[in-house]
Amino acid sequence: MSGGERWDRGLWLLGGGLSLISLIALRSASATLNPALAMQQAVWVGLGMLVCVVAGSVSYLKWLECVMILYGVAVSSLLVVLVAGTVKLGASRWIQVGALSVQPSELAKFVTVCSLARYLSSQPTPLPAKSVMLSGVLAGLPAALTFLQPDLGTSTIFVASWCGAVWAAGLSRRHLAVMSVAALGLVPLGWHVLREYQRTRLLVFLNPQIDPLGAGYTIIQSKIAIGSGQLWGRGWMAGTQNQLNFLPERHADFLFSVIGEEWGWLGAMAVVLLFSALLWRAGEIALRHSEPQGRLLAIGVMSWIGYQAIVNMGMVMGLLPVVGVPLPLVSYGGSAMVTTWLALGVLQSIHRFCT
Repeated sequence: MSGGERWDRGLWLLGGGLSLISLIALRSASATLNPALAMQQAVWVGLGMLVCVVAGSVSYLKWLECVMILYGVAVSSLLVVLVAGTVKLGASRWIQVGALSVQPSELAKFVTVCSLARYLSSQPTPLPAKSVMLSGVLAGLPAALTFLQPDLGTSTIFVASWCGAVWAAGLSRRHLAVMSVAALGLVPLGWHVLREYQRTRLLVFLNPQIDPLGAGYTIIQSKIAIGSGQLWGRGWMAGTQNQLNFLPERHADFLFSVIGEEWGWLGAMAVVLLFSALLWRAGEIALRHSEPQGRLLAIGVMSWIGYQAIVNMGMVMGLLPVVGVPLPLVSYGGSAMVTTWLALGVLQSIHRFCT
């Protein structure tokens, strides 16, 4: 263990680059919506970078020592949301703290990744069935509470983080086969568990024209926006779908659509490449270090951010169902921005302190 390692400049540049793109694109997306959103986002970016510095200055083992306390706080806050959360857009996902709206599921993502790393690092390899099941409970509890808000998209992020963690911890082929068969068997049951609007979203994914002015409206407008950008884009603050208010949620989950319309294929590919480089760097940090807790923690963060980015960009392009997942470091949102920068700070800590 050593604390003399330098900060990883690549993580700073990649995270900062994505956040800068967020501020520029949000300035355009919020122009006819609420121009103050871009300034608020700048505050969240600044706070997130400060949190990153603090997290990277402390050994990641300090986080893991108190992770079960943090896990209890995260689960309790998710319970509070179900009982007394603030309802927006038909879902109870926020806790009102004075003038601020805090989304506990964002912190729960980070805490769950840390909890999985702490637990799985102490288990034998290949993982016994008991370890797989208990780790599944660790990720499943916040996933279930998030699903009940209802928030299907975020609940699947917990599952993706768990899959990445158990795979890296030494999941046997037999257990992988059993999990795959079980997942396929639960698909029919899952359809009946979904709420009516969630089923509609899945049907609209297959054919947006079945409800072009309702559930299919947003994805139709998003595809028009991205397609109209072509190679070079229409220009900053010159996108018609954006500036004429055809595109809903363009400041949040669909900000990538604004980038595609105004910055074109080249701008959209720049975002994809930045995320690819960020995930590659996280993987490099995981592979370079043999200490199991740090390695599993880095892979957990990579699974979380990578899955969320793929789902967001896939859904706004019509390649995946719309499930309400923001684009990390890009979409508007204080809780998401600060928590993602916290995760980058932990990656910095692993880079600096892990041997």
